Amino acid sequence: MSIKTILVYVPSEKNAAATLEAALQIASVRNAHVIGFHLIPDLPVYGEFPAEVSQEVIERLQKAGNASSAAARRVFEETFKASPVTHEWRSFMASYVAGAELIAQQGRSVDLIVCGRTEEDTPDAWSDFAETAIMKSGRPVLVLPSSPALKQIGSHVVIAWNDTREAARAVFDSLDLIRGAATVRAVTFIESETERPAAESLGAPLIATLGRHGIRASFEVSYTVGGATGDAILSKLVDDGCDLLVMGGYSKSRFREMLFGGVSRDILRDAWVPALVSH
Repeated sequence: MSIKTILVYVPSEKNAAATLEAALQIASVRNAHVIGFHLIPDLPVYGEFPAEVSQEVIERLQKAGNASSAAARRVFEETFKASPVTHEWRSFMASYVAGAELIAQQGRSVDLIVCGRTEEDTPDAWSDFAETAIMKSGRPVLVLPSSPALKQIGSHVVIAWNDTREAARAVFDSLDLIRGAATVRAVTFIESETERPAAESLGAPLIATLGRHGIRASFEVSYTVGGATGDAILSKLVDDGCDLLVMGGYSKSRFREMLFGGVSRDILRDAWVPALVSH
């Protein structure tokens, strides 16, 4: 898949620079079109207002939402104004439910969705944007940390390979990003040595297929402690100097991960490198 259309979520001007710079970096070398996407919370997002709330207060909240949208758009336009990359801005006012549907609808017609990692100190009615996009759009989602944009994304790649449908989607959704990588490591995580032969037999065909795409990849088996795969992946990113993680998202249901925790939520919350996630 060649990336030609990118949707980048800009919830506010705060921490937007790193996300937008990454989208620009990816688009520039691929002659891709970038769509800036923003949602303005309609009042029901914040719940029903009690009767004593005045019209003045409601109008003030609406004005604040419009001002936030305008500020986000200014950062977007400033990022792209000196670039030949074609771009456009899309902003919608919506309730939470309608906004979630818009995330899915707008995402389904693009090649890649880019968003920042949720930050606890940045209010956003759609703080679960990444999860919603992963689960409902059918498109790969690149989730970025809020730190300054990396000079290059996809130079040293780690693939979290667990032989699931979701992992397969992520790998083949990532081909355009990882084709020029200096190193690609597919890693399967096991809890005991008895699992190694099966893990290696499942990894070999993946490496062969990537080779036919012109991607030289290696395969390795690593260990988890007490089944904490998320922690094992995060440690691996540091050890390998990774600048892109590729993984399947929500092999377990999203609801189950909300209740009991899971690798997807751990990575979306804690990864300090870009993570490309597909469902």
